[in-house]
Amino acid sequence: MCSKQVQNGVIWAIVGATLLACGAAAIQVVTEPAGKVTVAEGQRNVNLLCLVEEPIDFCIVKLPGAPAPFAASDKLPAPVEGIKFYGLGWSKGSCGITIDTIKASHDGAFECTVSVRGQTYKGTIDINVSGEAVAPEPPKIELASNVDAPNGEFEFGKKVVLKCTSREGWPAAKLSWYLDGVRLTDDVGGEFVETANRRASVQQIYRRAIAVEDHKKQLTCRAEHPAYEGGFQETSLPIKLKKVYTNDKQEVKKEAFTAPVKPRAPQIIVSSEVAERDGAFKAGSNLVVQCISKDGNPPAGFLWFLNDQLIYEGLSAPYVSRNFRGNTVQQTLTYPLKAADNGKTLICKARHPEGSEETRLPIRTF
Repeated sequence: MCSKQVQNGVIWAIVGATLLACGAAAIQVVTEPAGKVTVAEGQRNVNLLCLVEEPIDFCIVKLPGAPAPFAASDKLPAPVEGIKFYGLGWSKGSCGITIDTIKASHDGAFECTVSVRGQTYKGTIDINVSGEAVAPEPPKIELASNVDAPNGEFEFGKKVVLKCTSREGWPAAKLSWYLDGVRLTDDVGGEFVETANRRASVQQIYRRAIAVEDHKKQLTCRAEHPAYEGGFQETSLPIKLKKVYTNDKQEVKKEAFTAPVKPRAPQIIVSSEVAERDGAFKAGSNLVVQCISKDGNPPAGFLWFLNDQLIYEGLSAPYVSRNFRGNTVQQTLTYPLKAADNGKTLICKARHPEGSEETRLPIRTF
């Protein structure tokens, strides 16, 4: 039956570069970035990676602009100038390359062909090379909680929520966090990107429980971009603890009572990093959406549904900020799209003591 299907040219494919070998379990080739990446001509050190969960026998990659496919291995030099191996090695199921400098000729489909136990599987990353890079505004850090605003003091032992934003660049900047020069990897959320008129804004949330040893340290957000002189710009926030280690009784501050205010109807924003075609999303890619509830008191809480099914996985912690109009709450959902999701509806429901409202996003896939 299997040989007949192959002979007739019938290929069973699972979207997301999953191929089925006759008589063998499915192996999925995961790509980083997932499915598609937009880069600027002249951008430096762009990584393209393919991963499987088993050791690889060999890996051949095809790169637009390269004269022929070539083996990508830490044991072999790349035959193309400006390309080097990237990843953990074939024994770890890892195969990728680093492009030193993006050229116009790199626009197109990057392909990796990996061999596992004698069977070959493919992964693809669509490379979109944009025109001239545009430097974004310098990054900004915004605070959401546990900070005494007039003095900029943090409360010991409480978790602070911060958001770094880089606006109006092309392509989007890459964000990272540092504490006194040491890169932070734990408690860092994923990047959320919005693109309009060939300008991209990106934001990333970081959460930290403030410790005694954090006093007088610098928390830094770095935005890396090819159009910045030196490759990046930074903004820093000094950490200053409130004086709580005295025998004096701390004055209890009470917030003035305000009547409950129902927030505006929630909004769903779709990250432009998701591949779209005529309003449809590419099956196999990650759908990244953000739900926003504005001007409520107290802040609204969110429930997410796919049709009638409650969603638990892929949700970030709600980020709450406050101004004179009330509380704004935003939460990000990362959902791996499947072909079977075509025709379903994603629902964000904002719950509030004064009443609940929801907004819906119809899903079409291709």
